[in-house]
Amino acid sequence: MSQRRIPTEVIDQVRSSVNILDIVGQYVQLHRSGNNWFGLCPFHTEKTGSFSVNEQKQFFHCFSCGRGGNVFKFLMEIEDLTFPEAVSRTAELASIELDQAYLPKANEPAHSENGRLKQLYAQVSQLYHHILVNTKLGESALEYLHARGLSDEIINEFQLGYAPTDELLQAFFHEKKIDDYQLLRRSGLFSERKDETLKERFNDRIMFPIRDQMGQVIAFSGRALTADKKVPKYLNSPEGPLFNKRKILFNFDKAKKTIRHTGEVFLFEGFMDVLAAWRAGIKNGVASMGTSLTTEQIYLLEQTATKLYVCYDGDAPGKAAARRALELISPLHKFELGVVLLPEKLDPDEYVKKYGEASFADFVMQNRQTELEFYLEYYKQNKNLENEHDQLEYITAILEKVAQVTDPLLRDLTLGRLAKEFGIERVNLESQLQVLLTRFQAEQVKEQVNYKHSEKIAYTTKKSHEKTRYSPVEQAERLLLYRSLHEQNVYLRVRALADFSFIHEEYETIFLLAEGYFEHYATYESASFLDYLKEEHLRQIVIALELTEYGEANEQEIDDCLAFIMKRSPLEVQIEAVKEKIAQAKRINDSQTIVTQTAKLIELLQKKQTEKSII
Repeated sequence: MSQRRIPTEVIDQVRSSVNILDIVGQYVQLHRSGNNWFGLCPFHTEKTGSFSVNEQKQFFHCFSCGRGGNVFKFLMEIEDLTFPEAVSRTAELASIELDQAYLPKANEPAHSENGRLKQLYAQVSQLYHHILVNTKLGESALEYLHARGLSDEIINEFQLGYAPTDELLQAFFHEKKIDDYQLLRRSGLFSERKDETLKERFNDRIMFPIRDQMGQVIAFSGRALTADKKVPKYLNSPEGPLFNKRKILFNFDKAKKTIRHTGEVFLFEGFMDVLAAWRAGIKNGVASMGTSLTTEQIYLLEQTATKLYVCYDGDAPGKAAARRALELISPLHKFELGVVLLPEKLDPDEYVKKYGEASFADFVMQNRQTELEFYLEYYKQNKNLENEHDQLEYITAILEKVAQVTDPLLRDLTLGRLAKEFGIERVNLESQLQVLLTRFQAEQVKEQVNYKHSEKIAYTTKKSHEKTRYSPVEQAERLLLYRSLHEQNVYLRVRALADFSFIHEEYETIFLLAEGYFEHYATYESASFLDYLKEEHLRQIVIALELTEYGEANEQEIDDCLAFIMKRSPLEVQIEAVKEKIAQAKRINDSQTIVTQTAKLIELLQKKQTEKSII
């Protein structure tokens, strides 16, 4: 039996039973500003939060990239869902039980390629896990994981698996009636031989499913079970439509709830370190994909956390990696940064194995260093601090880090510590610090100017200009449309005018669609009306209207709007719109638009002259 169409009343019930703020808040860290909530947009990278949620009207909008809509639209965008799937997902997040007939069936094929690929990965993940825990083929891999301290509970929680030496995926897919060669080739589960036949990518490897932030398997990382210098220790799925290793963090899907609750995240080097921390009760640990940390991964964390602790190996390479991570994060992002360095050059997995889970959790809680404390010890490596040359290098390096600290008390304490440790006059340290502060602040201003310039270029689009610049007649149309939607008496008055229509087609279309809407709904709600509109550009117009502050309604403004619109000819409106486009193009030096719109203006003016001569 196929999935039944979800009735309108069920859709309305689900939407009205949730607060969009609660749903969006599971993906984006939001703070209140006035009547709205703001955060970093989850759909593009930015430094200043331009993503907003209007709790009263139950919609979201990004002032930079232009995305917006109600709670269903948000989930469709962020989880790549169809509308029925978004309704089902909203119900799931809100603990609303839907009739099974309205739910997508697990065995029904997805329509999009991404959806079909996700189904492949979900099925293969289950297969690999089954082989690991239930078959003789997986016995050696299971013994290895047990020897590493992983319980069956952890193995099941993370759905770890095993890809045997034997080739079995193609037979598995054939049994599932999945024989699309091109889909299998693009899945990344196979490599292609010279004769264009497919060979399984993963052989004799312990399989770590890699999930996106919604918990869907989108890739694998396979660890070689047997040592062989001819093959890499870890092998990842190739990048493709679903998987970009720069944007993915291992365990973020499971960790984000705790991260959001505590505001803290622990950054580890490897998958096994994350699992060791999980066993110790630290559920907010993540790891990058076997490569250096990326700005995209940091941005993902910045949407949910305020404090970030780097917990890398305690040996020299681990400390160097921690320094690189701090230097990447510190100048770009607003985290409160810290470092946890384990003793005896151990990594988290080794520490848990040697001292136990409770000891690891206690050590992490009790031995958090500030970023500055880390550098105070790190820069002492390989230096003879009895030597004046090494002393000078060390003090200069530390003062450069102190110049980047915003807390005046921490600066003061550090200067006092340096003065005491090296017997230096504090005034000399303060003088040198002031020079560094001036230079650092100048670099910051330059960086901000450059970023704002690049951001302006990236988002200076036709859509962003149209948000604030409209011709007088269009302003009247927008105000009248807004009042018609929100005020029943205005709507009835406009509808009763037999000879009236909006000049711009999109406003007339929205008004006509509102007639059908009001046949089913007694009052207007922007969130439900957005579902009623099928075309995205019409939704964006309604969102823009809702974001405009129109104030209290009065009879005179409606009279003025109607009179102004009805006396204007469509040709005059077109001329005004083209003139505005030319003015906008001149402001941003868009020569191509100036040329094309000027030609159009000449054509319209000629038409107007022709009309006058006929009259």
